[in-house]
Amino acid sequence: MGITPLRPSLVAGISLTLLALSHLGWPPGHAARQAPAMPSHIAAERALASVVTVYAERAASAPVMIAAGPEAFDEDANRQAAPEGWSWRSGSGFAVAPGGYVLTNHHVIADARRIEARLADGRRVSGELVGSDPLTDLALVRVGVDLPVMEWGDESHLHIGQRVFAIGSPLDFHHSVSAGVVGGFARAYDGSDPVSYLQHDAALNPGNSGGPLIDEAGRVIGVNTAIPQEAFFNVGISLAVPAQTARAVTEALLHHGRVERGYLGVSVRTLHGPLASALGRENGQGVLVEAVDPGSPADQAGLRPGDALLSVDRTRLSVPRDLARALLGTRPGEEVALSVHDGQARIQLSAVLQARRELPTTYRQRDLGHRADRPAGFGITLSDVDGAAGLPITDIVPGSPAARAGLRPGDRVLSVGTSVLGDAGEAMTRLLLARGDVALRVMRAGEGEPRFIALSYAPGGAGHAPDHTAFADAAGGPF
Repeated sequence: MGITPLRPSLVAGISLTLLALSHLGWPPGHAARQAPAMPSHIAAERALASVVTVYAERAASAPVMIAAGPEAFDEDANRQAAPEGWSWRSGSGFAVAPGGYVLTNHHVIADARRIEARLADGRRVSGELVGSDPLTDLALVRVGVDLPVMEWGDESHLHIGQRVFAIGSPLDFHHSVSAGVVGGFARAYDGSDPVSYLQHDAALNPGNSGGPLIDEAGRVIGVNTAIPQEAFFNVGISLAVPAQTARAVTEALLHHGRVERGYLGVSVRTLHGPLASALGRENGQGVLVEAVDPGSPADQAGLRPGDALLSVDRTRLSVPRDLARALLGTRPGEEVALSVHDGQARIQLSAVLQARRELPTTYRQRDLGHRADRPAGFGITLSDVDGAAGLPITDIVPGSPAARAGLRPGDRVLSVGTSVLGDAGEAMTRLLLARGDVALRVMRAGEGEPRFIALSYAPGGAGHAPDHTAFADAAGGPF
């Protein structure tokens, strides 16, 4: 007897039934080929338990001269000085190791006398600084409560357009989540910052600093750190320290409380435009050595001011940040190969790196847009207070409005306009927001009275199309 073939509709029904049973794990012992992925909103919700708001209590300077209007002629009024106090600033952080270890940004806790953390359940607990790494703007804090540890991801597996989530406390809106997509890789913040940032467009605002950037599985793929210098709040371009960099720094801080890196001992500047032409060099071919520390590895290797440093261990250099990046993963005692042009010929040198020194740094606040150095157009850098009246000027860009006005390092700024200042971060923010003429009240060493000096905003001309990665006037070091 012949076998009667099954009707097509019956075959289809059996196939669908078997397919459904296979997804339910039938027959026994037969696992589904791929488990369903966790919905991204659940991954974000789970991450909240590991994220904290970080509070740092820092000095809030008080102005010495409080009168700037007609009452300025009242001598007694000008002698009144508000007492120095303390103020809290907030950022974000997340648990990276058992025992309450939380990673955040260095600029969030820099110079803090007290650190606290607000947990997901609203409790506020004390924190203690374990160690920090200003070069990558990361810091490790231990809080008084053990938190669920977040899992590290790998940013090298990301793709442009892939969905990501930022978690933090922008403007102290506790445990906020914003969503976006990956926008780019290896982004630069300025001409000397060594970090190759991950770009995304999840909204970041002041207070997001130090919070995690996670993928759809809830893995940390970056530490939210900054938005472009030109911005004040979210503009759709956000920068995060990549997970691989953050993880390496975290491990070093956990085990040693600090990060040891190789130190070469040079200060460098980009070789572009008139400077390159005047020295008979090609634009972008290496970085110009401006200074060499006596006795440093660079000095012992034979580097001299005026040399062009072309590469370090085959990493080509065109801006100072290239040198900083080349040295970021090095260790003291490591030997590096240097390719140098001394003005006559290309030569090969080698240097044995020393331990990087702890260097005094100008106040630099990167809380997602607040910068304390060189706002475009004015060419002035202010330092945080050092106990005397006003904010000292530490740098003037040659040819800038500040230089043309006669300002010079060592002068002290008492106010921007008639607004007295709290700290360098506030002063630089006011200058960043100014888009016209601005007046500074300045005290000069050797002069008995402060004076107002006007600065005219001058964005300057461009001889060629702008290139964000070129940083034609960038300088940095010593590295």
